[in-house]
Amino acid sequence: MRAHAPSTLKQTPPKFVAVDLDNTVVDYHYGVATKPTKRVIKALRAVREAGVPVAVVTGRAVWGAERTADDLELIEGFASASHGASEYDLGDRRITYQATVDPGPAIDAFRAADSTVEFAVARDLDGWYHTSGFATDFHGKFAGPIGLDEAAERPVPRLIARVASDNGRDPGTQDPKALRLAAAAALDPADYHVEVGFNGWIDIGPPGVTKATGVARIARHYGVSSADTVVFGDAHNDLTMFEWAGYSVAMGQAVPRVRAAADEVAPSVWEDGVAEVLERWF
Repeated sequence: MRAHAPSTLKQTPPKFVAVDLDNTVVDYHYGVATKPTKRVIKALRAVREAGVPVAVVTGRAVWGAERTADDLELIEGFASASHGASEYDLGDRRITYQATVDPGPAIDAFRAADSTVEFAVARDLDGWYHTSGFATDFHGKFAGPIGLDEAAERPVPRLIARVASDNGRDPGTQDPKALRLAAAAALDPADYHVEVGFNGWIDIGPPGVTKATGVARIARHYGVSSADTVVFGDAHNDLTMFEWAGYSVAMGQAVPRVRAAADEVAPSVWEDGVAEVLERWF
């Protein structure tokens, strides 16, 4: 972990703030995100009142990002969702950018590696279309079951491959079984970007599209450089935006690898770590 004396922490306010959602601004109990605290809402309001834009950058699909953005009172600006594959205007309530991928070859590769794998695809604002055995054990928007052929029939911003997990319920770790499955499927990184989650969950998206590209798109909209951007996150999928941003803040409960990659380690999500840091500037 990077150690900082108080005098070496970033003291000047950023010109753009981007926050992850689960276990960063809201606590995440298996399958359900809690509401943000009043302190976090107030801290983000102070940022906006200072004329500094705030964006959401999350692995969640658009509809999940919108739900917590509303709880945070972010009634304008942008959310980057699905690991950067979708961008959503929080004021106009519309998708403003979407990168897609052909799900068919990926589905074939995962099925060849493990016949028990189930799938879900995100389509616009409809929700998750999913195969019949896909576990809907989380707070999401479900559009209904579909067959494998239907899942593969059109490009999507996000494909999920999922297997039964024995990893427990710790969202801070990557599922070993899912890691092995992703390695066995061996998708070409020139064709797909793969993110492995904690509960048998594997995200498959467009190549070269990450949280870093998502936050960079929004920063360009505001005319802000990476050097003037501060990002907050807690998980492995935040590492790309940690590398891109001028200043990165990891949550105190994050795993060692994530904390080590950050410029600063905040108190945990349960201690309102995002607010603690923002209150230093705003």
